[in-house]
This record gives sequence, structure tokens and C-alpha cells, in this order.
Amino acid sequence: MPQAKSILIIYTTRYRLGGNQFPVVARTIADERIQAGFGGEIITRAVESKRDVLQAIAEIRDAGKVIKEFHFVGHSGMYGPMYGTVAFPEQFSPYEWEQMDIPFADDGSAYFFCCRSARWFAPFFARTFKVPTYGFFWYTTFSRSKEKYVSAGDKTDGKLYTIGCKGRKSHGFLASAQKRLGFMPAEEMKRFDPRPPDGDTSYDHVAELYDAAFQDIRVRRDEWKWLNEHLPEGPIDMLDIGCGNGALLFALRDRINSGVGVDESGGIIERARIKNAENKHVSFQKIDGPVLPFPDNSFDVVTSLMSFRYLDWDPLLAEIKRVMRPGGKFLIIDMVTVPVAAREYPRLVGDKLRTMRNQKANSRFDAALQKLVSHPDWKKMLEYNPIRSEHEMKWYLESRFPGQKMEILNMAWHSRIVAFDSGPVERGVEAKLTYP
Repeated sequence: MPQAKSILIIYTTRYRLGGNQFPVVARTIADERIQAGFGGEIITRAVESKRDVLQAIAEIRDAGKVIKEFHFVGHSGMYGPMYGTVAFPEQFSPYEWEQMDIPFADDGSAYFFCCRSARWFAPFFARTFKVPTYGFFWYTTFSRSKEKYVSAGDKTDGKLYTIGCKGRKSHGFLASAQKRLGFMPAEEMKRFDPRPPDGDTSYDHVAELYDAAFQDIRVRRDEWKWLNEHLPEGPIDMLDIGCGNGALLFALRDRINSGVGVDESGGIIERARIKNAENKHVSFQKIDGPVLPFPDNSFDVVTSLMSFRYLDWDPLLAEIKRVMRPGGKFLIIDMVTVPVAAREYPRLVGDKLRTMRNQKANSRFDAALQKLVSHPDWKKMLEYNPIRSEHEMKWYLESRFPGQKMEILNMAWHSRIVAFDSGPVERGVEAKLTYP
């Protein structure tokens, strides 16, 4: 006997703006599926945490049913749907999605009505769950029409849609004017079929170029200065996550008692071992997933230099707290995306001038860096491992370590280098993880 098929429509109400309108969008989707002739069960449910999502899926699976359509309506970051609140955001990591059991029907599909879901998350979801998956490339907005933008204001009656649409954030004030005047068509949802990546998603193919660029990590002067100001005094036992070619541990070799570097790229780990061959108190390991193969209370400090954006945040943070000694801290430096604001122009000019001086003083590094970031394999890696938005990283870190603030080290037009010192990690908030 064939299993009964359900449509599951989940939505958020507390995360950021529009929470009172997302239920209306969910109801509109449900009504249209009924009108199209779907005769099975349609479930619409508010989900405010990862636990809520898992519970909604488990109820369908435990009832012996399968999901014909899975819909999410709400907000998202680069790595998918966001839950909770801005004050304490939750997001399933890639690792958690990959461990999840979603009982899709043979003809199942998934739809993500949220900002930029077509850029990374929808193709990832399609590959992971082997179902056609739909998402939007542009930012989303509420609309009275699903064909073009028709302002809905703050209304919660009648039909309401979440559509992808060009606007000020993506195309400037001219697009915003077209949108407000009713001339901006809705973006057609992009479909992604299940298929493996069309290239190498790791650092392996760019390991040699990466190694050539970062022979001496101290050329990153802003980052090096900040690290030296925040590293604990005295000989320390240090773990470097996303260690790359081991340049950071090499530069700190005289300041640490012992150092361990971990990375998911086997190719880059080999480069790190060669670079640190004479440093017997430094070692390197390849890891797979957010599991650290070390005993409890092993390290005084954990660092992540230009790699936190790629990591499985909550699962890995739990591991970091486990392997850290009391009083130990987590130091993060990374690049995030955000357009510069008008009020930040004076800071931008100063940072640009300083960057130009550094480029001139380190021309060999700058040439090697440009060769790295312009290489097709590097661009392919970034396609499958995108850079996070500033607010994603800021809201996450500052919610997990209350009282600690993310700092800006250097600004560019559409990105910036940021840094975060957790303080004693035991003071951080314990997130109740919901592993599938």
C-alpha cells in the first residue's frame, strides 16, 4: 500500500521583520495547493527553533507518511533558513542537514521562500536530499501578486506572497523606484536538480597557490597586530582550526608550548607539515566534520583565521568548549560581506590608504594573492563555500558570548575583515543543540 503524502509548510514569526505576515504567506501557499487539486494532508506550522523543525518532520515520519512538498517561508542567511531571534539566532549547519532524515516521497520537492536561497542553500539541499529544490537568487519581499511586486504594506488579510525581487539592496535606487512604481517583475524561482558538485569544493586544488601567497602570515598586518594583542601571555597550548598551510603556527612557534592545526583539506595539511617540519612541538591533522579528536581540557587558546565562515558553528563551538581549559578563549578573524555605509566613508578612506601602502611594501605577497583569488579553482571553491554576511557572524558570536563585541579591522567597498575575542569560553551561553 503506498504511503500517504503530505505537504509541510513551515514558517518563522520571531526572526527579524515580517513575522506576522509569514503565516499569511504559508496559508496562501496551502490554499493554492488545495485549489490545484492536492487531496492529501497540508500542514502549516510556525517553527521558532531547530528543535521545532525536527519535531514537525518527525511527526510525519513517525506517522508512516512521506513529504511530497517541503516549504520554508521566512528569513535566511547564506547557509540557509534562520530560526530563533536576532538576539539568539539558530541555523542548521551543513553537518546537521546532512545527518537529518527527511522522509521525502519519490516525487518529492522542496521550496525555500527566503532571501538568496538559490545562491548556495537550494543546490546544497538538492544534493543532500536528492530532491528538486527551488529558491530565489535575489532578496525577497512581501507582495500582493506573485507575478510582480505589489506593495502589501503591513497587511495580513487576503492573499500574500513572498517573492524574489530586484530592489535597492541588489540593484540600487533605480531598481527601488521601479519596484515601488509597480514595474518590477517577480523573480522566477530557480530549480536545482540533485547532482554532485561540478568541480572541487575544497582547498586541495589551490593548495599550492595558497601556500605561495601565505608563506609569512605576518604580511596581514592588521590581523597579526590584533592576534598579538589578544593571545594569552606565556607558553600556551594552541589549536588552530582551518589552519591552512600552517603559517600562523609557524609564525608563533617561539611563543607556544605546543600547537595543533586541523583542516578538512588533505592537500593543504601536507603543505602545513612540510612548512613546520622542524617544529617538533607543532603537528597537523585532517578532520572531517565538526568533531575535534582531542581530550577534554587540552588547549589554552583556539584560533580560526579566515576560516570560521566555512565551519559548522554550533556543533563546532560545543567541541571547542569541550577541549578548552578554564579561562581559555576562542579568537576569530574572518572576512564578511557588507556594503560600506555612507557614515563609514572616512574609515574606508583610511583603511584603503593603509592597504595600498601594505600592498606596495609587500608586492610579492600581493601578486601571489591576486594569482590565488583570480584562479578558476579558487572561484569554484567559493561557489560552494560562500562568504558570510556581516550580520550573520556578528549576531551569532555576540549572542553566544554576551558582552563580547565583534571588531572591524579593515574595510573595503563590499567586504571587511572582522575579529572576535570570546573571552573565557566557559562564560559563553550553552546552546541546546538539536542534532538530528
